[in-house]
Amino acid sequence: MSKYVFYYFDGKGLGEPVRLLLAYGDEGFKDHRVAFKDWPAFKPNTPFGQMPLLEFDGKKYAQSLSIARYLGKKYGLAGDSLEDALEIDQNVDLINDLRAKAAIASYEKDEAVKEKKYAEFNKDVFPAMLENLNKIITKNNGHVALGKLTWGDFVFAGMFDYLKHLLVVPDLEKKYPAFQKVVDNVYSIPKVKTYADAVGPTEF
Repeated sequence: MSKYVFYYFDGKGLGEPVRLLLAYGDEGFKDHRVAFKDWPAFKPNTPFGQMPLLEFDGKKYAQSLSIARYLGKKYGLAGDSLEDALEIDQNVDLINDLRAKAAIASYEKDEAVKEKKYAEFNKDVFPAMLENLNKIITKNNGHVALGKLTWGDFVFAGMFDYLKHLLVVPDLEKKYPAFQKVVDNVYSIPKVKTYADAVGPTEF
């Protein structure tokens, strides 16, 4: 029986970073993909009415970045000092800020308002955030922090397709080749590649 049970929708979104980390850890996990039609019934079983959700030792834990950080510490991917951990957290928070800002526009139901928000963000928000992220990753030789593999790389690689969807830039890696380097660094890890090959293509 797998120690971990991971709950998320059948897509990448906020769940794939955790799946990649669990694959890397090689402890075995049950990948429970909740169908959208089953979500209303499942929702009350979650701590905060949301997913991702990681269950082990009789407890359930929510919040994707908290789970990723925990696994990063467990698998030796969180640096060697408090300052290392701070650098990873800082840069992961930038990634998450970009995702959250893009989600505001992407999930806007009023199409006219959505168009206005994308126009505003594409002018005043996204370019600076993307440039900052590109400088960080370039400086760290294709990594999110510390110039080496950390749990931040798994967050970025697992969330990359989702980010491109939210930003409505399906070829984002063409403008920022360093972004693709992070993805390649993670997905070329044998245990991660085995997981990804077994699952096959999935939606963002």
